[in-house]
Amino acid sequence: MSKMNFGDVWRVVLIYVLMLVVGIAIVAKIIIIQTVDREELLESARKADIRIVSVPAVRGNIFSKNGTLLATTIPVFDIHFDPVAVPQDRFDREIGALSDSLARMLKTHTKSQFVNMFTKARNNNKRYVKVARKLKMDEYERLKTFPIFKERLGNGLIADKQLVRERPYGDIAMRVIGYVNYNDTLNPVKVGLEGAYDTCLSGRDGVQMRRRINGGRFIDVPASGNVTPSNGKDIYTSIDAKIQDVAEESLRRCLDENKAQQGCVIMMDVKSGFIEVMASLRYNEKKKKYEESYNFAIAENVEPGSTFKAITMTALLENDPNFNINRVLNLGTTGKMRFHNRVMTDSHVVGEGHPTIKQCFWESSNIAFGYLTTEAFESNPQRFIDLIYKTKINEPLNLDIKGEGKPYIKSTSSKLWSKVSLPWMSIGYEETVTPITLLTYYNAIANNGRMVKPQFVKEIRRGNEVVKTFDTIVINEKIASDRTIKTLQELLRGVVENGTAKLLKTCAFPVAGKTGTAQIAQNGNYNKKNYTASFVGYFPADDPKYTCIVVISNPMGGKYYGASVSAPVFKEIAEKVYATELGITDETANYPANADKYTKASMAWYEDVNEYCTMAGVRMVDAELNSEWVKVSHSVNGGVAMKSVELDDETVPDLTGMNVMDAVYLIESMGWKVSFSGRGLVESQSVKAGTKLEKGKTISLKLKV
Repeated sequence: MSKMNFGDVWRVVLIYVLMLVVGIAIVAKIIIIQTVDREELLESARKADIRIVSVPAVRGNIFSKNGTLLATTIPVFDIHFDPVAVPQDRFDREIGALSDSLARMLKTHTKSQFVNMFTKARNNNKRYVKVARKLKMDEYERLKTFPIFKERLGNGLIADKQLVRERPYGDIAMRVIGYVNYNDTLNPVKVGLEGAYDTCLSGRDGVQMRRRINGGRFIDVPASGNVTPSNGKDIYTSIDAKIQDVAEESLRRCLDENKAQQGCVIMMDVKSGFIEVMASLRYNEKKKKYEESYNFAIAENVEPGSTFKAITMTALLENDPNFNINRVLNLGTTGKMRFHNRVMTDSHVVGEGHPTIKQCFWESSNIAFGYLTTEAFESNPQRFIDLIYKTKINEPLNLDIKGEGKPYIKSTSSKLWSKVSLPWMSIGYEETVTPITLLTYYNAIANNGRMVKPQFVKEIRRGNEVVKTFDTIVINEKIASDRTIKTLQELLRGVVENGTAKLLKTCAFPVAGKTGTAQIAQNGNYNKKNYTASFVGYFPADDPKYTCIVVISNPMGGKYYGASVSAPVFKEIAEKVYATELGITDETANYPANADKYTKASMAWYEDVNEYCTMAGVRMVDAELNSEWVKVSHSVNGGVAMKSVELDDETVPDLTGMNVMDAVYLIESMGWKVSFSGRGLVESQSVKAGTKLEKGKTISLKLKV
C-alpha cells in the first residue's frame, strides 16, 4: 500500500473541515429556528398552510302541529372558478361549452361574457373568479355536470357551502316563527320562536383544522383539537299550518274589505292552552299591502270595549251571591244615562227600556253595566278592582315569545282615577289589555274557570328522541265560583242565540262569545270615527274545544261593530276547524258549504283529502288510490269520487285549483322553481299544463280566493 503524499492529506483535512463547518452551520440554524425564529416561522406556516376554522352547527327545525316544516336550514353554495387550475388543452377545448351552460342556467351573463371573464382571469393568474351566489343543492348538483366542472381533478370548481334559514311555506305564521339577526353581536335581534328558543335551536359550533393544497384550496385534516359540531334540537310547535293559512287569508280579506289599519286572530286549545293559530297583519303604506310586520296579537294593548263586560259580570256575580240576571232594570227609553259629568249612551234601546240583566248582556247595553257597577261598587270602588285582580287578568302572561304588552287595569290609587272611572271601566274603557290576555280570560270561562297559560311549543327533540315535553301551566286554578262560571257560559251562549252575534247561529255547532266595539282615543279624545271591532268566544259551546279572538283595528269601510266586522272571520275559522278536525256527529246537521272543497282541484295530496273526508264524515266513493296525488272528480250522493293522478317527471302538471302549499311542494319536488302572487287557490299558471320544461326553470302561479 503506497503512502499518502502531503497533498492528499491536505485535501482530506480540508474536506473534513468543510464538512464540520457545514454541520456546525446546520446545527446552529436548527437552534436558531427552534429558539429565536420559532414562533415567527410557525405563525408564517400556519398562515400559509394551516387554518383553524369554525364549523357551524346545523340549526334545528321548527315543526307545526301537523308535523310539517315551518322553518328549516338548507345548504347553499357560493361558486367560484379557478381557471389557472384547469389544464391548458382542456381550458381551450371546453371553456365555451362551460360558459354556454352557465349562461343558460344562471342568466347573469351571456356565453361570450363568461368566456371573456374566465380567459382574462387565467391570463392575469386570477384564481378566484365569482360565478354564482347561494345556489341550492339541486342547482349545485346540476352545475357539477357541466363541462370542465364534471372532471374529478383539475376542474377549478370552488364551492363555499353556507347554511341558510328557509320557511317552506313562505309567510305563514311569519311573526310567530320569527327570526334571529346577529348583525349586532352585542344586541342581536331575536323575534318569535326563533328568538325565544335560539339557544336550543342553535346547537354548538365545531372546530376543524384545514391544510392548503395545490390550487390554493384547503382540505380538512385530522387533529386532536378538532371538535365535531353539535347540531341544534328541533322544536315541535302547536301551530296548525292548515288552519293558520285559512285564518291569515280570512283576516287579510276582512282587513281589505273594511279598509282597516291592522288586525289579529288567535285560536287556543281550551284544556291545554296551546296556541294553534296566531296571525297579525298591518297595512304597509309604502308597499300598499297587509303584512305580518308586527305581532299585534301579543304586543298591542287596546281598550277592550264590550268584550270586557264578561269580566265586569264576573265581579258583579262574585260580589253578590244573590245577583239575579233575570232582574228587570228601568233604563228609560232614551238610551242615555248620566254618570256625574258625563253621559253614557247605547247604540239602541234594549227591552223597550225595561230589559232583564241577561238581555242587557246579550245586546251589550252600556248604560245597564254602568248603572249596575255604580250601584254595586260606588261606596267601595276598590272592591271592584280587587275582584278583577283576583282573576289575574291584570298580570303579564310571561309568554315564551318576547314583546308582550302589559295589561293596564288601574286601581283607585291611580292619579288618573276619577268619579266616572267606575262606570266607564265596566264597559271596557280606561283600561287596556292585549288580545291574547283577553283570549286567556275567555278560555278560562270555557275551561270551567281554570285559567291556563298560552304556550306555543309542545316538544323539543333531538332527532327522534324527545328531550323535553311541555305540559299545561295553570295560572289560576279557579277565576270564580262554579255558579259564576256557569252563569257566564249561559250568558255568552245567549249572545249568539239572542243577541249581537246572531250571525253565528248559522254554524252547524253551538258557539258562545261576546262582541266588542270600542272607540279609539285620538290625541286623548274619543270620537265616532275610529273604532276597534272584536269578537271573542269558543266552540262547540256545549263541549268547548277551542277559543278564538278576532280584533280589527280602525275599520274605515263603513262597518265598525264587532258583530259585522270580526264575527265573520271567527265563523270562517270555526267552521273550517269543525269540518276538518272535530267532525260532525249529528247526521241531520247541515254540512258546511265547503264540504266539496276538493271538487274543483285538479290535484290534491291524497293524505289531505283522506284526512279531510274522514274527519268531516264525507264518504269516499269509487276511490282509485294508486298514487300520492289524486283528483276529486265529482260529488256522489254526499260523497266524493277520487282517482289517481300519474305524473310525468318532465311534463308540467295542471295546477289550477290546487292549494298553494301543495302546488309549491309538487313543483319543487319535480325540479322546477316556483313563484306566486295573490292568495287562495291556484287560478292560473305561467307554463301550460303538458309542456315539456327544462329543470330549474321557474313556474309562476296566480292565486285567487
